[in-house]
Amino acid sequence: MFSPTSVSSRVATDDVPPHIKAYVDRALSRAMRDPVGRRDFALLADGARVVRALTGAVSAGRFYEAQTHSVPPPNVTLVDDLHVGNCWSMAAPTGQLGIRLSERIYPTHVTVDHIPVEIAADIGRAPRMMVLWGAIDGSVNIARLGNFTQTHNDAITRTHGRSRPHETAGCTFIPIASFEYDVRSHSHIQTFPVLSHVVDLEMYFGVVVLEVVSNWGSETTCLYRARVHGQGVSQLHNGLV
Repeated sequence: MFSPTSVSSRVATDDVPPHIKAYVDRALSRAMRDPVGRRDFALLADGARVVRALTGAVSAGRFYEAQTHSVPPPNVTLVDDLHVGNCWSMAAPTGQLGIRLSERIYPTHVTVDHIPVEIAADIGRAPRMMVLWGAIDGSVNIARLGNFTQTHNDAITRTHGRSRPHETAGCTFIPIASFEYDVRSHSHIQTFPVLSHVVDLEMYFGVVVLEVVSNWGSETTCLYRARVHGQGVSQLHNGLV
Protein backbone atom coordinates (compact mmCIF):
# COMPACT_ATOMS: atom_id res chain seq x y z
CA MET A 1 0.00 0.00 0.00
CA PHE A 2 1.23 3.46 -0.95
CA SER A 3 2.24 5.57 2.07
CA PRO A 4 3.37 9.16 1.44
CA THR A 5 4.65 9.38 5.01
CA SER A 6 6.89 6.33 4.73
CA VAL A 7 8.25 7.48 1.36
CA SER A 8 9.05 11.00 2.55
CA SER A 9 10.62 9.63 5.72
CA ARG A 10 12.85 7.25 3.75
CA VAL A 11 13.87 9.97 1.32
CA ALA A 12 14.62 12.43 4.11
CA THR A 13 16.79 9.88 5.89
CA ASP A 14 18.64 8.89 2.74
CA ASP A 15 19.34 12.55 1.93
CA VAL A 16 21.10 13.24 5.25
CA PRO A 17 24.90 13.01 4.95
CA PRO A 18 26.50 10.39 7.25
CA HIS A 19 28.46 12.97 9.25
CA ILE A 20 25.25 14.93 9.97
CA LYS A 21 23.47 11.77 11.09
CA ALA A 22 26.38 10.94 13.39
CA TYR A 23 26.29 14.45 14.87
CA VAL A 24 22.54 14.22 15.52
CA ASP A 25 22.93 10.78 17.11
CA ARG A 26 25.64 12.10 19.46
CA ALA A 27 23.50 15.13 20.38
CA LEU A 28 20.50 12.94 21.15
CA SER A 29 22.65 10.61 23.22
CA ARG A 30 23.96 13.52 25.30
CA ALA A 31 20.45 14.90 25.79
CA MET A 32 19.10 11.57 27.01
CA ARG A 33 22.05 10.86 29.29
CA ASP A 34 21.78 11.63 33.00
CA PRO A 35 23.44 15.05 33.50
CA VAL A 36 25.12 13.98 36.74
CA GLY A 37 26.99 11.04 35.26
CA ARG A 38 27.76 9.42 38.63
CA ARG A 39 26.54 6.23 40.20
CA ASP A 40 23.81 6.82 42.78
CA PHE A 41 24.32 4.69 45.90
CA ALA A 42 21.01 6.01 47.29
CA LEU A 43 18.97 4.48 44.48
CA LEU A 44 16.07 2.32 45.66
CA ALA A 45 16.34 0.05 42.62
CA ASP A 46 19.94 -0.79 43.57
CA GLY A 47 19.07 -1.75 47.14
CA ALA A 48 19.17 1.54 49.06
CA ARG A 49 16.49 1.99 51.70
CA VAL A 50 14.97 4.76 53.80
CA VAL A 51 15.81 4.45 57.50
CA ARG A 52 12.47 5.19 59.09
CA ALA A 53 13.87 5.97 62.56
CA LEU A 54 16.03 8.71 61.01
CA THR A 55 13.36 10.16 58.72
CA GLY A 56 10.84 12.84 59.59
CA ALA A 57 9.97 16.51 59.94
CA VAL A 58 11.46 18.81 62.57
CA SER A 59 9.21 21.48 64.07
CA ALA A 60 10.01 23.73 67.05
CA GLY A 61 13.06 21.59 67.75
CA ARG A 62 11.05 18.37 67.93
CA PHE A 63 11.44 15.40 65.60
CA TYR A 64 8.32 13.79 64.15
CA GLU A 65 8.99 10.44 62.51
CA ALA A 66 7.58 10.10 59.00
CA GLN A 67 4.59 7.82 58.60
CA THR A 68 4.96 4.91 56.20
CA HIS A 69 1.40 5.40 54.91
CA SER A 70 2.07 8.98 53.77
CA VAL A 71 1.47 9.53 50.05
CA PRO A 72 3.92 9.64 48.44
CA PRO A 73 6.10 7.89 51.07
CA PRO A 74 9.68 9.01 51.88
CA ASN A 75 11.23 6.32 49.67
CA VAL A 76 10.00 8.25 46.62
CA THR A 77 13.14 10.37 47.14
CA LEU A 78 15.26 7.37 46.15
CA VAL A 79 13.53 6.87 42.80
CA ASP A 80 14.44 8.33 39.41
CA ASP A 81 11.13 10.11 38.81
CA LEU A 82 10.69 13.90 38.77
CA HIS A 83 7.02 14.13 37.88
CA VAL A 84 5.31 17.11 39.52
CA GLY A 85 4.02 16.16 42.97
CA ASN A 86 6.00 12.93 43.13
CA CYS A 87 7.91 14.05 46.23
CA TRP A 88 8.08 13.40 49.96
CA SER A 89 6.28 16.27 51.67
CA MET A 90 7.60 17.28 55.10
CA ALA A 91 5.00 18.92 57.32
CA ALA A 92 7.52 21.62 58.30
CA PRO A 93 10.24 23.76 56.67
CA THR A 94 12.92 21.49 58.17
CA GLY A 95 13.43 17.76 58.46
CA GLN A 96 15.71 14.87 57.64
CA LEU A 97 15.90 11.81 55.43
CA GLY A 98 17.78 8.74 56.66
CA ILE A 99 19.24 6.51 53.95
CA ARG A 100 20.87 3.10 54.13
CA LEU A 101 23.03 3.12 51.02
CA SER A 102 23.14 0.20 48.62
CA GLU A 103 26.67 -0.47 49.89
CA ARG A 104 29.33 1.18 52.02
CA ILE A 105 31.13 3.95 50.17
CA TYR A 106 33.82 6.57 50.39
CA PRO A 107 31.58 9.56 49.58
CA THR A 108 32.57 12.22 47.07
CA HIS A 109 29.39 14.11 46.10
CA VAL A 110 25.70 14.54 46.88
CA THR A 111 23.01 15.52 44.37
CA VAL A 112 19.61 17.07 45.03
CA ASP A 113 16.90 17.02 42.37
CA HIS A 114 13.85 19.29 42.34
CA ILE A 115 11.37 20.19 39.63
CA PRO A 116 12.23 23.31 37.59
CA VAL A 117 11.05 26.63 39.00
CA GLU A 118 9.00 27.24 35.84
CA ILE A 119 6.60 24.38 36.61
CA ALA A 120 6.59 24.49 40.42
CA ALA A 121 3.32 25.67 41.99
CA ASP A 122 5.21 26.81 45.11
CA ILE A 123 8.98 27.02 44.70
CA GLY A 124 9.16 28.05 48.35
CA ARG A 125 8.77 24.35 49.19
CA ALA A 126 12.16 23.56 47.65
CA PRO A 127 14.94 22.79 50.15
CA ARG A 128 17.62 25.45 50.62
CA MET A 129 20.35 24.96 53.23
CA MET A 130 21.19 21.28 53.62
CA VAL A 131 23.65 19.02 55.42
CA LEU A 132 24.63 15.45 54.61
CA TRP A 133 25.59 13.55 57.77
CA GLY A 134 27.38 10.21 57.87
CA ALA A 135 26.89 7.63 60.62
CA ILE A 136 30.25 6.53 62.02
CA ASP A 137 30.46 2.76 62.21
CA GLY A 138 33.30 0.34 62.85
CA SER A 139 36.55 0.53 64.81
CA VAL A 140 38.55 1.70 61.78
CA ASN A 141 36.35 4.74 61.21
CA ILE A 142 36.25 5.59 64.92
CA ALA A 143 40.05 5.44 65.12
CA ARG A 144 40.51 7.57 62.00
CA LEU A 145 38.17 10.24 63.33
CA GLY A 146 39.85 10.20 66.75
CA ASN A 147 43.33 10.61 65.26
CA PHE A 148 42.14 13.42 63.01
CA THR A 149 40.41 15.44 65.72
CA GLN A 150 43.52 15.27 67.91
CA THR A 151 45.42 17.36 65.39
CA HIS A 152 42.60 19.48 63.97
CA ASN A 153 39.96 21.86 65.25
CA ASP A 154 36.84 20.20 66.67
CA ALA A 155 34.84 22.46 64.33
CA ILE A 156 35.16 19.79 61.64
CA THR A 157 32.60 17.71 63.52
CA ARG A 158 30.08 20.58 63.66
CA THR A 159 27.96 22.52 61.20
CA HIS A 160 25.21 25.08 61.74
CA GLY A 161 26.21 25.04 65.40
CA ARG A 162 25.44 21.34 65.86
CA SER A 163 27.41 18.10 65.85
CA ARG A 164 24.56 15.82 64.76
CA PRO A 165 21.19 15.79 63.00
CA HIS A 166 18.07 16.29 65.13
CA GLU A 167 17.42 12.56 65.39
CA THR A 168 20.32 10.10 65.61
CA ALA A 169 18.64 6.82 66.64
CA GLY A 170 21.65 6.22 68.86
CA CYS A 171 24.26 6.67 66.10
CA THR A 172 27.26 9.00 66.08
CA PHE A 173 27.41 11.34 63.10
CA ILE A 174 29.86 13.61 61.32
CA PRO A 175 28.93 16.22 58.69
CA ILE A 176 29.95 15.05 55.22
CA ALA A 177 28.70 17.99 53.15
CA SER A 178 27.06 21.36 53.79
CA PHE A 179 25.54 23.26 50.88
CA GLU A 180 22.74 25.42 49.48
CA TYR A 181 20.30 24.20 46.86
CA ASP A 182 19.72 27.29 44.70
CA VAL A 183 16.34 27.59 42.96
CA ARG A 184 17.81 30.46 40.90
CA SER A 185 20.41 28.20 39.32
CA HIS A 186 20.21 27.35 35.61
CA SER A 187 19.89 23.67 36.56
CA HIS A 188 17.26 22.08 38.81
CA ILE A 189 19.59 19.11 39.39
CA GLN A 190 22.52 20.25 41.51
CA THR A 191 25.60 18.33 42.67
CA PHE A 192 27.83 19.30 45.59
CA PRO A 193 31.22 17.96 46.76
CA VAL A 194 31.78 16.53 50.21
CA LEU A 195 33.91 18.50 52.65
CA SER A 196 37.62 18.23 51.86
CA HIS A 197 38.59 16.84 55.26
CA VAL A 198 36.10 13.99 54.82
CA VAL A 199 38.11 12.89 51.80
CA ASP A 200 41.31 13.20 53.85
CA LEU A 201 39.81 11.06 56.61
CA GLU A 202 39.24 8.18 54.17
CA MET A 203 36.17 7.16 56.14
CA TYR A 204 33.46 5.03 54.60
CA PHE A 205 29.73 5.18 55.33
CA GLY A 206 26.76 2.89 54.93
CA VAL A 207 24.09 5.10 56.52
CA VAL A 208 23.65 8.82 55.90
CA VAL A 209 21.14 11.50 56.84
CA LEU A 210 20.23 14.32 54.47
CA GLU A 211 19.02 17.18 56.65
CA VAL A 212 16.98 20.10 55.35
CA VAL A 213 18.04 23.03 57.53
CA SER A 214 15.81 25.55 55.72
CA ASN A 215 13.69 25.96 52.60
CA TRP A 216 12.81 28.83 50.27
CA GLY A 217 9.98 30.32 52.32
CA SER A 218 7.11 27.86 52.57
CA GLU A 219 5.72 26.28 55.75
CA THR A 220 6.31 22.81 54.29
CA THR A 221 9.13 21.27 52.26
CA CYS A 222 9.00 18.95 49.27
CA LEU A 223 11.98 16.67 48.68
CA TYR A 224 11.98 15.08 45.22
CA ARG A 225 15.21 13.12 44.99
CA ALA A 226 18.46 12.68 46.88
CA ARG A 227 21.53 10.98 45.45
CA VAL A 228 24.80 10.05 47.12
CA HIS A 229 27.91 9.39 45.04
CA GLY A 230 31.32 7.97 45.78
CA GLN A 231 33.45 4.86 45.46
CA GLY A 232 32.24 1.53 46.74
CA VAL A 233 34.40 -0.02 49.45
CA SER A 234 34.16 -3.45 47.83
CA GLN A 235 35.23 -2.09 44.44
CA LEU A 236 38.30 -0.37 45.86
CA HIS A 237 39.35 -3.38 47.90
CA ASN A 238 38.92 -5.64 44.88
CA GLY A 239 40.94 -3.30 42.67
CA LEU A 240 38.03 -2.65 40.31
CA VAL A 241 38.45 1.15 40.28
